[in-house]
Amino acid sequence: MLKIKAWCLSMVTAALVLCFSLIGVHSAQPVIDVRNTPRITHLGGLSPQSPPGELFYCEEDGLRQIDVPFVAIARSRHAHVTLQLRADSPNGELLRESTIKPEIELTGPAWVSFDFEAVPDSGGKVFHITIAPADEAATNLSCWVRYHGQTGVNDPWGDRFLPAGGAQRGDFISHHANLRCLAFPVETLFPGLGVASLKIYDSAISKVPLRTCTLKAHDEVNAGWAFFAFDPIAESRWKRYYFELQVPKHCRLIGTTDPNRTEIPAYKTFHGLESSGSPLLGMTRGTERQTDRDLVFRTWCNDDPMKMLALLNKRTEGKLWIAAALWVIATALCLRVFVFFTPGPGAPQDDATS
Repeated sequence: MLKIKAWCLSMVTAALVLCFSLIGVHSAQPVIDVRNTPRITHLGGLSPQSPPGELFYCEEDGLRQIDVPFVAIARSRHAHVTLQLRADSPNGELLRESTIKPEIELTGPAWVSFDFEAVPDSGGKVFHITIAPADEAATNLSCWVRYHGQTGVNDPWGDRFLPAGGAQRGDFISHHANLRCLAFPVETLFPGLGVASLKIYDSAISKVPLRTCTLKAHDEVNAGWAFFAFDPIAESRWKRYYFELQVPKHCRLIGTTDPNRTEIPAYKTFHGLESSGSPLLGMTRGTERQTDRDLVFRTWCNDDPMKMLALLNKRTEGKLWIAAALWVIATALCLRVFVFFTPGPGAPQDDATS
């Protein structure tokens, strides 16, 4: 009788543990969640001339909310921000619009939710979002960008302004293969007012660059990171490269000092090749596509408490419940052996008290 009771307790406990483990699966989950932790590159103050956006594929019906993390880049009045949702492309039909005033502290980024009337037939369609100041003036709020690839050198923001204009030079060792981008923090950068270009060399005395990247007018930056992207350099791992960065006269780079106390620009290097099969279709600046990076955001659709279980069952080809049953049996066996065990006939018994 004691053995049967121990087995029953083991099975019931294992089943309860499984049920509690599935509580999180039943809660609402974002359909798209661009994870980038810690966030390392923000775009700079929002500008109405070249507002950031993103193209994405929505897998479910009922698109109703989009969250965007913002960071305050200066102590000033926070403005209203408008998110526009369009069909198919940056020039597509305007479907929804939401305007809010984010309350952001200088201590770090915070998620801001743009709610709107649900799009009932959003499943299987492509959408485009744009984030812009509502009053047609630049703001001190910045959203975050995730560049595709692995970060090789992760310099901090920097602690000083470098002399405006001119050329900045430096060298670095590539930590990974397929070097494809360098990002530099800048106070202001308007490529439409002058040349903003980066050249990569494989030798300090070389006159012919391996790669050259020139920014366009829509790549303006206000207190953010400027991305200089180029075709990947294969087999770049552990090789030393030299760069020359030319910026317009008014532009001030943000930098630091090297071990010799020489002022140098801060920067980040990115490596890797494109991935496929993602619902993210690339960032936009105005109407220009930038397929090598994405905005950090997340989308929400109609809440279905069984959605995650159905998705897990689909991805396991209907074997989810078999796996759950085996898990319960294995857990019950462990509980029976180590927790709800019963002493054998020869085990010492406690003295009975009268």
